Amino acid sequence: MAERSSKIPVLALLAVVFTLSLTFATLELPRILNRLLIPLFPDIYWEPESIEALMRYARPIGYASLAVIIALIVLGFAKEKNTLSYLGSFAFFIPAFGYFAASMFFLAGIGILRIMWLPFWDSNPAFLKLGDAAYIPYWILVYPLRFLLDPRTAHRAGGLIASLAVGAGLAVFFAGTLTWFYGRLEGRKVFDFWIYKHSRHPQYLGYVLWSYGVMVHTKLSPVPFGGYQPEPSLPWLISALLVVCVSLSEEVSMLRLEDEAYATYRRNTPFMLPLPRFLSRPLAAPGRALLKKGFPENGREILYIFSVYCVIFILISALILGAGWIQAV
Repeated sequence: MAERSSKIPVLALLAVVFTLSLTFATLELPRILNRLLIPLFPDIYWEPESIEALMRYARPIGYASLAVIIALIVLGFAKEKNTLSYLGSFAFFIPAFGYFAASMFFLAGIGILRIMWLPFWDSNPAFLKLGDAAYIPYWILVYPLRFLLDPRTAHRAGGLIASLAVGAGLAVFFAGTLTWFYGRLEGRKVFDFWIYKHSRHPQYLGYVLWSYGVMVHTKLSPVPFGGYQPEPSLPWLISALLVVCVSLSEEVSMLRLEDEAYATYRRNTPFMLPLPRFLSRPLAAPGRALLKKGFPENGREILYIFSVYCVIFILISALILGAGWIQAV
């Protein structure tokens, strides 16, 4: 026991390295990548002929890129390779990183990564706002500040909340990674200690919190005169729901390996975010009503879960947009 405890600092160091790597990717890699890409994809001012020429060139690449990501996600679920599905969902959200290097045109520099969103843009630019229901937790925190602070200070407070979400995601990711390392060291098959006592999927929870902060920062980022910032809410919503599906798929696999032990752990531990019952029960109600049971047991049922929640959040977003309700600060 003492020997294992002495290895905790080493494991903590490894977890810190993993977390710092994610922090570096969040803050620095977008700027580096933008510097590399801006000579290849320079700013284009809003000259109709230049824009249309670029769009004609970029459109087939955008559709192909989206098709590849969808194929990656589907293949991951079909072959039970959850890493592939997670990478696909992460790749779908990557274009939001463009806010770290705002450009005059949304396909300039790192903005070229948004090329995979062109199929949505071609349909209707407002289509990407059909994930705006995702802003509801942020609105709940920020809008009361409008009555206490001047608009500029309230806007800065919104940015602080977004940064706190990013920081919370990194902290949860660190705690989950450290716990996972220690569990592997001990040879445990079911991790039910430390942060895993409060969340069955802390690393994925860390990603959801971190990416939520990135999404809000993207929404709040000023765009230079003449520029355009594609709405990040629908891509984030789809990415987050896919991560939930990856988590559910992993649970199905765990039940096959450690049936009773993992089933007991699943019954006694929150899925991702430890919420009070009055919040967690309504959130889980659509899935329970659809499946007539507490948890999905195969890939088809996980697809049902994804579909029903996607429809629910899109409908809520459509109501928000149609009614002209509150918008992000």
